[in-house]
Amino acid sequence: MPVRYVFSKWKKTRILQNTSLKRYIPKTAVYNSSRLVEMLSRYKMVYVKPDTGTHGKGVMRATRHSDASYELREGISTYSFNSVDQLNTRIKSRIGKRKYLVQQGIHMMTYQGRKFDLRVLIQKNLNNQWEAMSIFGRKAAANKIVTNVSNGGKMESLSTLMRPHMNKSSINQLRRELNQMGLSVGKQLSENYQGLKELGLDIALDKSMRPWILEVNTKPAIYVYRTFDPSAYRRILRYARAYGRFK
Repeated sequence: MPVRYVFSKWKKTRILQNTSLKRYIPKTAVYNSSRLVEMLSRYKMVYVKPDTGTHGKGVMRATRHSDASYELREGISTYSFNSVDQLNTRIKSRIGKRKYLVQQGIHMMTYQGRKFDLRVLIQKNLNNQWEAMSIFGRKAAANKIVTNVSNGGKMESLSTLMRPHMNKSSINQLRRELNQMGLSVGKQLSENYQGLKELGLDIALDKSMRPWILEVNTKPAIYVYRTFDPSAYRRILRYARAYGRFK
């Protein structure tokens, strides 16, 4: 069976919202003006992102301040608005007719003053069973709202990022929890989409260290492991070749 890819973030999120994993999924909906107003009123901060796309391109962050003013971040630019209508007008001008999502904003943990998230990679192994492969963190570049390496983010180990917050035993427990989360996501999505072979989960930890699955990528970057974790990279590449991603 050929490798299956599902590029719509909304399709994958909607499936996970209806499983036991829903407690890990930030509130997410298809973007429209009224939904933006509703979610800003409830969460004060939301991310507006394209339904398809990679590398954090097109992602915006909207914030409602206590004085009912609004702020929009795009890349390293910040725009202020006196009303939500002005905010909506700006967002609509940026997205045009493309399908976008609005997602509950998670106040991520930080390391050295930079926010970070985690990438959990799972793959189908040579026995066609999901296997947890690797976890690494992505520390955002200065003044960036996304953590992607392609946007200047820096890869860090889970141990490095969590050492200021917990001991080694707790870090290992977190690693097991994240790997299990990845395997559970693989099982749930495979029930709806046969042919999935690899998944990259983008997971944020909030200030209380609760994990949130921001999105799931069915064609995660593999080259980034080459220098960061060579032993994992060799195994990842071996599996990828076996199921046909590479010649």
